[in-house]
Amino acid sequence: MSTKSLKIVVAAIAVLATAVALIYQAQGPLEQGDNSQKRHAITIAQAGDFYLYAPIYIAADKGFFKARGLDVTVVSTGGDEKTWAAVISGSAQFGVADPTFIAIASQRGQPGRIVSTIVNGVPFWGITKNPAIKTVHQPSDLRGYTVATFPSPSTAYALQRRMFEMGGLAPKIREGAFGTLLSLLEAGQADIALELEPNVSQALASSGYRIVYSLSDLYGDYTITGLTTTPAFIQNDRDSVKNVVSAIQDALTFLHQNPEDSTKILAKRFPEINRDVAKSALQRVLAAGIIPKQTIVVESAWRKALQTRVDAGDVKMPDNIMKYVDNSFANQ
Repeated sequence: MSTKSLKIVVAAIAVLATAVALIYQAQGPLEQGDNSQKRHAITIAQAGDFYLYAPIYIAADKGFFKARGLDVTVVSTGGDEKTWAAVISGSAQFGVADPTFIAIASQRGQPGRIVSTIVNGVPFWGITKNPAIKTVHQPSDLRGYTVATFPSPSTAYALQRRMFEMGGLAPKIREGAFGTLLSLLEAGQADIALELEPNVSQALASSGYRIVYSLSDLYGDYTITGLTTTPAFIQNDRDSVKNVVSAIQDALTFLHQNPEDSTKILAKRFPEINRDVAKSALQRVLAAGIIPKQTIVVESAWRKALQTRVDAGDVKMPDNIMKYVDNSFANQ
């Protein structure tokens, strides 16, 4: 190589080294094991933003999905039935919704599977500000009272109706849209409102409101919200299903071990909720086991949820209660 050529090569190397140095200064060193270019895009559909869907939000905002090689987008559909429609149409790979829709859809020729529990208890509390109403220890204690719930055929309505019937009482239910139940109490159109968090903690933070019963105490474990997908997606992309379920398990563990940090993370998604109210709401659902410690769908909890739909005439009880559940990923 001539002296002139050698000088050209040296100059080129110097320019390249300078460019690398400038990039390093501007961006910092690449993280070891950075897999951002390899992340698999996944869409998770939900009815809407609900505080009780905390495992999904923690998995996304704490980075558990990314750590599993996933680039997850959470979209809202406006309803459980719309959520499942998004999944079967392929516009979303997973749905977060009432898992009994899977049984209903499957019996109508649109098969689905539940691969993870998200909410594993009935997240409703009976609250009132009437000082004459005592703590309800058994369903018959509701005699003479009207309870405001979300409209039929919601799970809240169905389980409140059953509570009346368990007490040998004719159901006295005043139906109201989400966000209107406390107004019904204030207007004297109901004695008790069946609310969920964080509305319960919000009410308790104001004067006069108190809890008189919990449906979680009455019904115990109950698969009220699950992560769903199709058998075809499971067959075609088992790795993604495994990674999504694993990330949710990471989030469940984090929620139970780090409630304070979890509250701070959730506050960014729900800035409209007072921090003390958010903290109280999370503590209540964790203590009650409503946000579970594991993603596994427990057979007894799933049976209760499905039985509610059987009693309503929406679905027939299958011979194999677990035919709509795939716990193989949760068990890993």
